[in-house]
Parts: sequence; C-alpha cells; structure tokens
Amino acid sequence: MTLFYFQRNLDNIAKLADNTKAKALKWHEFLVKNDIDILIYETIRTEAKQRENVKKGKSQTMKSYHLVGQALDFVPVNSKGETLWNGYEAADVKKAIKEAKRLGFEWGGDWKSFVDKPHLQYNYRGYGTDTFNGSKSDKPSKDKGTQPSNIGTSIVDYLKSKGMDSSFANREKLAKQHGIDDYEGTPEQNTLLLEKLQSGAKPKETKPKPTKPKGDMKTTSVVDYLKSINVDSSMANRKKLAKKHGIKGYKGTGPQNDLLLKKLRG
Repeated sequence: MTLFYFQRNLDNIAKLADNTKAKALKWHEFLVKNDIDILIYETIRTEAKQRENVKKGKSQTMKSYHLVGQALDFVPVNSKGETLWNGYEAADVKKAIKEAKRLGFEWGGDWKSFVDKPHLQYNYRGYGTDTFNGSKSDKPSKDKGTQPSNIGTSIVDYLKSKGMDSSFANREKLAKQHGIDDYEGTPEQNTLLLEKLQSGAKPKETKPKPTKPKGDMKTTSVVDYLKSINVDSSMANRKKLAKKHGIKGYKGTGPQNDLLLKKLRG
C-alpha cells in the first residue's frame, strides 16, 4: 500500500535535521510496510510561527524542538486522506507510536502537563544538538512547512484532537463554563471558545447561590420574622435593611414594615 500522503510526508521529513531525518525515514518505512496511513503535516517551524503558537496556547515554550529540526507533527488519516484527530487510540496508530519510541522519539501523548498527541521529537544529544548537512545550525529555518488547512481553525477538530466530545451539546456546555453566554455555534463564538481552550483558561466556578433562611413564614411582624432568622430586629438595623432593599425614608410605618417583610422573604 502507498500512503495517501506518501510524497508529502517525505518532503516534510527532508526538512528535518540530519539524525532526526534518518530516524523519521526509518519510521516512515515502518508505516509503509505495515499499511499505517498518516500525514506528517509539520516538521521545521519558524520563530514567528512558534511565537504565534505560544500566544494562542498551542505550545508552551519558545524552545520548541520544531525550531531546530528535531520534531514532527502527524495525524492519522483514512483512505480518502481525511484527518482522524480522534484516531490516536487506534491499534495500528498505537503500533506506529510504539515503533517511533523504539527508534528514540519522545511522544507528546505521554506528557502529563501539556498532552500533545500529534507531536514526536527526537532529543538526540539534547536540544539543538542535531545538524543540517553535517553542520550545527543555531538559526531556525525560514521554511514554514506544510499543514492541513483545518489546523487551528476549527473548534470541532481541536476537540477531536484532544479526544474530547465535539458535539454541539458539549460545546455549548464548554462555552457556558468559559463565560460565553447564549452559545449558538457562530464563527465568533467558536473562535473565542477555541482561544479559551487553547490558552488553558480554567472554566469559571459556578458557586451555588446562598439560600435565604426561611424563618417564620406565618408571622406578619417584620420584627418577629427577623428574630426567627437570628437577625438584629432593632430600628437601626431595620433602617439599614430597608435602605438596602430600596425602601426610602424608613420610619417603621405599617406599610413600610409590610413591604420590608415581603422583600426579606423574597
């Protein structure tokens, strides 16, 4: 079987540093031999692109192994070349990842603090130790690499890449948790939700509203009611409560007390 993106994969692998490239080619040969179809969509990365990724929360460091040609990003694809962002748990893809690790790659899916399933990096002798054409290069390549057009643009694809439910119902729930009201799935709302998720922003905690003590619900006296809920029933405190509830010029008249009692009971 020929991989759907066979040549594109080889073109991207060719941009890697020497030793990383050699290992990546061996891994690619393994994929071909075992009919495991994937797309290597990015290898070398520019400094500007990395800075943009950090800003958007797609990466957490300006010391990315992509900058020095020691990393690649891949995604499983089907026979039509369509990306399968939730496909990293498939048996054949697990087999591919196992082989990559055997060859010396580190898989981002094993990371604890920032899980990155598409990512494979070859540490070699440390960051920036690999060479280009036999010479060490301290400057990141200006080549932007190639990526599938949907990366970073779709909230659905992002959720799938993280193994999360991408249904509208779950997106609506996530939107509410992140302070996006009346979610309808508009492009603006999706972009905002994507940015919040990528930035690692914590969902807002919804604190239950404190329930008012019921107290004596039969009494018609505001003084007795306040006493029943262990609140100061003095004239001075009733004036404060009246002011708080919008009752101006409180003097303790019958109508004012009735209104205050009504407001206190909610």
